[in-house]
Amino acid sequence: MATEITPHKEERWLSCRLDKGMFSDEVAVTYPSTGTWKKSVFVPQTAVQGSVGARGKVRVVIVRREGRVLAVLPNAQSDVVEIVEADTSTD
Repeated sequence: MATEITPHKEERWLSCRLDKGMFSDEVAVTYPSTGTWKKSVFVPQTAVQGSVGARGKVRVVIVRREGRVLAVLPNAQSDVVEIVEADTSTD
């Protein structure tokens, strides 16, 4: 999904489920943290807050487009997922 990034980069923390990654320096993040997941990717351990096996947060870039709120995830492919803005925070 091609996404135009707005000039103003809005970084936030997105609530998610944290699980063990394939390698020691990565974590699997799943959004949303409960219910049916929309996206699950591996991200660098430095991009998350929280403990593996629990709810935590992942650092994302927020994009607003056509009334939708999207989060660009910090994985190699910069995956994009539509989110609920209430699932984000600044810390």
